[in-house]
Amino acid sequence: MKKILFGVLLTVASLSAASLSAQAQQSIDTATRYDDGARWAFISDEKTTALAVVDTFNFKHVDTLTLQAVPTEITVSDVQDILVYIDGKKNLIYTYDLVTKKHDQIPTDLLPENILFHADGAQLAVTYPNKIEIIKPLEKTKVATIEGLRSPFTLNFDNGGYNLFITEMETGSTLIYRNHDGRKENIALAKGKVSELTLSPDMRLAMLADRKNKSISVWDLSIDAPFKTYEMQAEPWRPYVSSDSEYMIFAAQNGQTMVVNAWSGDVVDEFKLNGQPSAIRTGWLETIGIVETGNEISIFSLEQKEDRVTLPLKHKLQEIVVVSDSKTLFATQKDNSELFVYDIREKQARPMIDVGLKNPRHLGMGITNTVCH
Repeated sequence: MKKILFGVLLTVASLSAASLSAQAQQSIDTATRYDDGARWAFISDEKTTALAVVDTFNFKHVDTLTLQAVPTEITVSDVQDILVYIDGKKNLIYTYDLVTKKHDQIPTDLLPENILFHADGAQLAVTYPNKIEIIKPLEKTKVATIEGLRSPFTLNFDNGGYNLFITEMETGSTLIYRNHDGRKENIALAKGKVSELTLSPDMRLAMLADRKNKSISVWDLSIDAPFKTYEMQAEPWRPYVSSDSEYMIFAAQNGQTMVVNAWSGDVVDEFKLNGQPSAIRTGWLETIGIVETGNEISIFSLEQKEDRVTLPLKHKLQEIVVVSDSKTLFATQKDNSELFVYDIREKQARPMIDVGLKNPRHLGMGITNTVCH
C-alpha cells in the first residue's frame, strides 16, 4: 500500500514539475515575443544585417536579431505579427515572423522598390517600375496587379484600407484604387513635381506639396472636389495632418511654417523656423506640433500661439516615429548608435538608447501615431 501511495505521489510530483516547467517556458516564450506593435521598435542598420529591438515601454535595447539581407525598406504588420523588408538587390521579399522568429522569402518577377501594409495587416502593396502588386505575405499569394503607372510614384492606404492612393510624382496625378472590387478613379491634385500624398486619418482630406508652384493642394474626398490651395514662400515639404484629423501643418524650405485648421481651412498660426524642414510630426494627444530642420527640433502648440521650444541637435535625425500614445518620439540618428528619445508631454529629451548599431537607419513599429501620413 505504501509503495502504491509513494508511486502516486511521485507521479503527481513529476506532473506538477512538468506543468511548472511548461508554464515557465511559456512565460519565457511570451516575454521574448515581439508581436505587440505598440511596444516594440525595430531598428535596421544601413550597412549590416543587424536589427535592434527596443522596448519603448521601458526605454531599453533588449535584443539584436540578424536579418537575411541589408534592408532598404522595412515595415511591420502588428495584426499579422510579421516584419517584411526588401534589399534593393534581389527579386525577393523577406519576411520575419515576430512570434516564431522564423525567416522566409517570397520570390518576385521584378525588383521590388517599396512596400506598404494594408490597414488589416494581411495584405502588402509592393511597387515595381510602372506597376503594383498586392500580395498576402503569409500565404505567399497574389491578390491583384495594378499596371499602366508612371514611375516614380508613392502609395497610401486609407485608414480603413478600402482604397489605395497612387500618386505619380512627376505629374501630380493620383489614382484611387478600390481594393474590394478593383474600381479606379483619377483625381488631379496638382500639376508638376509633387511630394508624397498625405491623407487625414478620418479620410476626408488628401493633400500634397506642389513643388513647382510652391503651394499645398488640398482635396476634399467627401465631396470629390478641391478644398483649398495654400501658397508658400518657397518649395514646400510634404504636408502633415494630426492623428485626430484636426490640424494640418505645412512647412517650406525657407523655414516658413503654417498651422491650419483642417475643418475651416483657416490658418491658426504662422511663423518661421531656422533651416529647411526634414520631418513633421504631432503628439501628446495632438496638441503639439514638431518640426525637425536638420540641426534642431522645434516644438509648438497647435491650439494657441505661444513661444516655441527649440532643441539643438548634435546629429541629424533620420527615421522618426511618435508612439501610439502620442507621448514619446523616437528617431534614428545619422552615424550615431544612439536612438533619440523625446518626451513630447514634458517637452524634454530623455536619455538616448544605445542600440549597438554603427549606422542605424530604418525605424519600424506595428502601431504608431502616424496613421495615414
